[in-house]
Amino acid sequence: MLRVTIANARPGMILAESVHHPAAPQTVLLRSGVTLDQHAIPKLRELGVHELWIHYPGLEDLVRFVDPRVLSSYRDIAHHIGSAIDTAFVQSRVDLDFFVYRRAIMGLLVHLANNPSAAVFVTELAGADRPFVRHCGNLCALSILMGLKLDFYLVRERGRLSSFAARDITGLGVGAMFADIGLARLDDETLRRYNLRLDENDKAWRTHTQLGYDMVRDQLDPAASAVILNHHQHFDGSGFPGRTVVTGEVVPVTGSELHIFTRIVTCADTFDRLRNPAHAPGASDRVSPSIPTVRALRQMINGPFRAWLDPIVFKALVSVAPPYPPGSMVTLSDGNHAAVVGWSPQEPCRPVVQIIERPDSFARSKPTTERIDLRSERSLQIIEIDGHDVADDNFSPSEPHEFDIGFAGRTMFNRVHSDLRSAARP
Repeated sequence: MLRVTIANARPGMILAESVHHPAAPQTVLLRSGVTLDQHAIPKLRELGVHELWIHYPGLEDLVRFVDPRVLSSYRDIAHHIGSAIDTAFVQSRVDLDFFVYRRAIMGLLVHLANNPSAAVFVTELAGADRPFVRHCGNLCALSILMGLKLDFYLVRERGRLSSFAARDITGLGVGAMFADIGLARLDDETLRRYNLRLDENDKAWRTHTQLGYDMVRDQLDPAASAVILNHHQHFDGSGFPGRTVVTGEVVPVTGSELHIFTRIVTCADTFDRLRNPAHAPGASDRVSPSIPTVRALRQMINGPFRAWLDPIVFKALVSVAPPYPPGSMVTLSDGNHAAVVGWSPQEPCRPVVQIIERPDSFARSKPTTERIDLRSERSLQIIEIDGHDVADDNFSPSEPHEFDIGFAGRTMFNRVHSDLRSAARP
């Protein structure tokens, strides 16, 4: 199967996954197995559908990354988020049932446990026509996927809890769902100004964290509520809000002083706001179009963003949101079209690809099966994805294992056991 943008959709393509209404995730527009025709494609574009998964000969094994049960759980979460946000805009009080959202998160975790290959961010949650809902959904999905990769780190950073309790990330998921709900309380002028400038120093915009916290703190788990208040705090002590000490002074919160859930959601939020500049109420993709994942990650590696993020958490982000997600159609520097079929954290911008023809050649009776590992074929690189020129966006590790969360976990495990052995010696 192959992910194609709606701009690359052609009559005759056969859907590999059902298409759901962007504004109503539970509503099926077209079912898996349907053949697209000349009437369906413009209608899907009009409704705000941005991408499709189609059958493509020779790419059947990519189905492991796109689990219908996981996608169903994502839609369920998006439905809950959309309902809560709609209420927040029209009512002064929002009644949230923590256990309802907890069940939704647990359902997703069960499906991911049954199919670990699907724990990759290959598609956005429903809500492309409502950028704010999409952003909240993406935060939730990314945070959960990162939390699963960080189980060893959660145990270390939540040392007061049992290892089982430390790994419980349902509170993380719920906090991420509603991290930005306070934006629903900002006035139109503040939102208009922020969407125009994306200025995080705007004092009125900054109040959304406290507003959101005040809305939910009596209804959600304390850890989830803290995420809403603190998800704009940064690892280097910048960001907001600070911590007020007994003298009344506001001091920065840095490093491990920040709850691990906050650090995870901060990383997910930074990534999604870079990738989707249209992420706040009133924003539009037409005014602020999205950018490719590889470009967002490159920006996070450079500039101020790297210092904002826990380096271990950032490794987890790269592991669940690779620069070129599996199933994506890309163009190589030799002009060939290819589908991404695998990747390595050692060099995430040099994935394994399979040469394909253009999308309208999906019906070839003898598809090519040539696969190229770009880590070995150094003369080639990816130069385009989804119509975006990304030749200058590719990045390489500055040191071995820079982006490898598995290596980080093994290193931390070995260090702990080494310390225990040393302590046990007479």
